[in-house]
Amino acid sequence: MRKRILIVEDNQQVAEAIVLSLEQAGYTTCVCADGTTAIEQLKSNTFHLVIIDLLLPFTSGMNVIKWSKTEFPTLPIIVLSSIIEENIVTHTFLMGAFDYISKPFKPSDLLQSINKALQQKN
Repeated sequence: MRKRILIVEDNQQVAEAIVLSLEQAGYTTCVCADGTTAIEQLKSNTFHLVIIDLLLPFTSGMNVIKWSKTEFPTLPIIVLSSIIEENIVTHTFLMGAFDYISKPFKPSDLLQSINKALQQKN
């Protein structure tokens, strides 16, 4: 069974690049451009991992992480953000994020993080 990954990214070009990379690696993807839609998707579908930006319309990535970890404590979350402030990065880990990758990023780094997160979950 292919692993399903939710991508929460409001930059369409970045989202498309992630989708291309992940689908070539054999993953099934779903993209949301805002935090509110992400929560709706998580409520109604099963995902094996979430990739999320922090700066999102309607509901921030931090709020989505907090909600996700309350509802799905074992769901791995990888933050993909241009914010590099140490206190924000640290806070995402304290909230339960598996990894934090800074933009711009290498698709190979993202794939490596995904593979580690999914192996650790099993």
